[in-house]
Amino acid sequence: MMLVRGRWGVWSLRSHLSVLLMLSMLLTLLLAGSAVLVWRIPRIDSASRQALQQEVGEMAARMEVLLGNRQARLQLLAALLEGGPTLAPDALLDQGVGAGDVLSVAYRLSPQGRVVAVGLPPALRPRRTDLLGSDLSSSSLYRTLAGRTGVAWSGRYLSVLSGQLTAGLALRTGRGELLVAEVPFAMLLDTVETAAGTGASAIWVVDQAGEVIADTDGGRDIGKVNIRNSPLMQAMVQGQADGRSFAFPDGQLRVAFAHSPSLGWYFVGHAPTGMADPRIRGLVLAVGAAFLACLGIGLLMTPLWASYLGRPLRDIAARAASTLRGEPEPAVSPPGPVAEINRLAHHLVRMAAAMRERELEFLAIFNASPVPMAVTDADQGYRLLHVNDAWCQALQFRREDAIGRSGVGLRLFTAAERDALGRQSQGDRTVSKGTVRRASGERMQTQFFGQRFELGGERWLIWALIDIGPIQRVALQLRALNQQLEERVQRRTTALAQANADLSQTVEQLRSARSELVRAEKMAALGSLVAGVAHELNTPLGNGVMAISAMGDATRSFQAAMQAGVRREDLRQLVESIAQGTDIAGRNLRRAAELVHSFQQAAADQTGALRRSFELSEVVHEMVVSLQPSFARKPWRIEVDVPATGLRMDSYPGALGQALGNLIQNAALHGFDGRSHGTVRITAGALADRRIWLHVVDNGRGIAAEHLNRIFDPFMTTRMGRGGTGLGLHISYNAVVNLLGGTLTVDSVLGQGACFAMRLPAEAPRAAGAAAVGAP
Repeated sequence: MMLVRGRWGVWSLRSHLSVLLMLSMLLTLLLAGSAVLVWRIPRIDSASRQALQQEVGEMAARMEVLLGNRQARLQLLAALLEGGPTLAPDALLDQGVGAGDVLSVAYRLSPQGRVVAVGLPPALRPRRTDLLGSDLSSSSLYRTLAGRTGVAWSGRYLSVLSGQLTAGLALRTGRGELLVAEVPFAMLLDTVETAAGTGASAIWVVDQAGEVIADTDGGRDIGKVNIRNSPLMQAMVQGQADGRSFAFPDGQLRVAFAHSPSLGWYFVGHAPTGMADPRIRGLVLAVGAAFLACLGIGLLMTPLWASYLGRPLRDIAARAASTLRGEPEPAVSPPGPVAEINRLAHHLVRMAAAMRERELEFLAIFNASPVPMAVTDADQGYRLLHVNDAWCQALQFRREDAIGRSGVGLRLFTAAERDALGRQSQGDRTVSKGTVRRASGERMQTQFFGQRFELGGERWLIWALIDIGPIQRVALQLRALNQQLEERVQRRTTALAQANADLSQTVEQLRSARSELVRAEKMAALGSLVAGVAHELNTPLGNGVMAISAMGDATRSFQAAMQAGVRREDLRQLVESIAQGTDIAGRNLRRAAELVHSFQQAAADQTGALRRSFELSEVVHEMVVSLQPSFARKPWRIEVDVPATGLRMDSYPGALGQALGNLIQNAALHGFDGRSHGTVRITAGALADRRIWLHVVDNGRGIAAEHLNRIFDPFMTTRMGRGGTGLGLHISYNAVVNLLGGTLTVDSVLGQGACFAMRLPAEAPRAAGAAAVGAP
């Protein structure tokens, strides 16, 4: 059965295959036939053009030979007349004419064009007297040879004897006389037919006036066609007519021509082109006949072949329909001729088996669920389709009694209660509370969970219910206990809040200590103190954090226990955990506070940022001298290549010296760690824009690529806990950028040392709060 869809509808597989096979065959034949025609027709056309040209050329040559015999006879007569013939001129011309089968009549004309001698056949000799003395000076042949010698032919010569058109031949002798001979027109046509031979092409013999004087069609076009003013005649005169097509009364024809200089005639052959050409027409008809024959064969074969190919798919569709209806699996059909369809059938058999297996698995899981569940049809009054074992056990119904009936029909609830449950739904999901009635009539407090979905165009509702009666009774008991626990928790919370306030104060003190550490690092004399204090603070702060984390875990555990019901043992453990954590945190934070206080006292002696004019070499020399003792017992060297003069600056020497000292100490601490030798090289120079560059280069271990982007961040160190604070380079960077108004960059390759480059203005920007030397 065909289902109509859109304009063309839905076709069967057989129809699709039939159309596909037919179109494939027709397109193949069409392409093959077109290729044959495209390849063959130009070659046929070229061969026809060459054959026509050859045929015309051969005919012209044969005509010259055949008509040359008449011309030779006339030339012989002229020679005899000029040599003093033994016979009279009339008798000599009579012998040349003979019976009139070669020449019908011959005239001897004076230089003025009058007939002085006539040669006639025996039957016409009595008319000789009438012809002698006739004036032929107005004839076309006489005019053609006027003033010149040679031979001339005329295909349209008006006979003096008969008054009819015939072929004429004229020859002027050395004495100025003219011999004129008439050639019978029938003989001329016979000559044309003889010269044409067995050629199938139509050929015209055209004189210089464009008149058709003979043809190979039995004289059909003689006297009827004149091409003097046609494009064909013009093209022949110019020698451009070969192979071209021209318009003829019979249509568009291809033309080939040959010109005979001795006769003065054109031989024009014309043949049909395109479909008018018998060979092309035959080829097209043959290709069309083959196309129609294949079309007929295809119309007979394609439906049978399509039906044969579609039979396995029909078997597959029938098997799928039986599987969909839940019927027993039919017998497996024998394999068909198409491997892909056989694989499809095999996979469909396996798919049907897998679907049945999954259905059995679903039923097994559905029935094994401990939660009562049911599937209902929302379009048919929520009729029960499936119920699991837990549902039957909870509501005390047998499955066969429940399937096909609604909840109202089973008296699980009334219609009003059902509608109330529906109003509590949110979209396709339903979560609500209510009561249902068991088969025994007992009421059960339940919580409903429902989910609507569509399957196969049907709207279903799957719902589950949980008996919450025991839970509600336990909840009442826990509510009273929770009231008591809330009071105890409130008291403990107050104590924890106080402890948290103390901890917050301690954390604030730690933040203040960190700020003090940053400021203290700016003084080179307090570098070791910062590392020591940081090391000393690590232990009490770590212990304090650990104690606070333990109290937090205990609090979260108690909060989780409150949701499930608080026990006396849980509360006792919370109080003990808080007491122990508070004691540990208090002792360690007091220790940390003492260390911070000591550090604050030690950092009270700090210098201010003083501005003055100085030579860069002075600051570098003073810093190297101050650091030399720390390098005295080390296998490390400091090399300085800074001009003594020429690098004068108006800046802050204290900040510059501190930044330089930190870079040198960083090289010694990190670059030469674990090495038996090392060199720090300090170089400087002037730039064109009144700026000064200062490089600190070491040949130490270098800096890893992942650390370069964070090298100037505070507390960035690879020796945390081993004497490194991560503040030295940070303080140097801030001093160079914020106070000195320059830039500080680093370039390093791991294992090849590091280069710290400063770019400083000769005159530092004025910093707020900074006093120049000698300022009041």
